Amino acid sequence: MTTTPKWDEARTSELTAIVGTESPVTVPTVEKAAVALGTTVRSIAAKLRKLGFEVNSMAKVTTSAFSADEAEQLANFVTENAGNFTYAEVLY
Repeated sequence: MTTTPKWDEARTSELTAIVGTESPVTVPTVEKAAVALGTTVRSIAAKLRKLGFEVNSMAKVTTSAFSADEAEQLANFVTENAGNFTYAEVLY
């Protein structure tokens, strides 16, 4: 098990210098700070939030499986055929 370095004034100053005025702080900036300070992205994000910074979610960004046009077509199909098909029948 590794030990996470403690936050002291020097490390905190280095972190705020890396972040600068970015708001909200992006995932790539958090990752950059984690590498520079030899700690985890979780530790960086938590420290920034504690300091009052807005930090983007560290969860992976998900994208829709459908384009906007496909999503509209699917929504129209489901609405027009309410009660006619099961979820499995629509899906497959």
